[in-house]
Amino acid sequence: MRKNTLTRRQILRQGARLAVIGSTPALLNACTKPELHCEDVSGLREGDLALRAQLEYRDLSPIGESKNCERCAFFLAGKKNECGRCTLVKGPIHPMGYCNSWAAKG
Repeated sequence: MRKNTLTRRQILRQGARLAVIGSTPALLNACTKPELHCEDVSGLREGDLALRAQLEYRDLSPIGESKNCERCAFFLAGKKNECGRCTLVKGPIHPMGYCNSWAAKG
């Protein structure tokens, strides 16, 4: 007949496995960039909102990383994990955004 007791080695091994499994979500979360939300334009005037619309500003470049606000001459980067600004368009600007006035940094 077989005993149903665990040895100390088995208990320690199981504890180590549980620690790794339990910490995996926290480690994965730490590796991902926080999602920026740069849509709040509540403080802008009508003219500024109209210019944003006229230049067709959007928070995600349809062209991809080759032409996004982060690579634009008019973009002023914010602090880490914060929205930036633009010298043409008022309000918060997403680094991965795009508008029709995009110009390469020179």
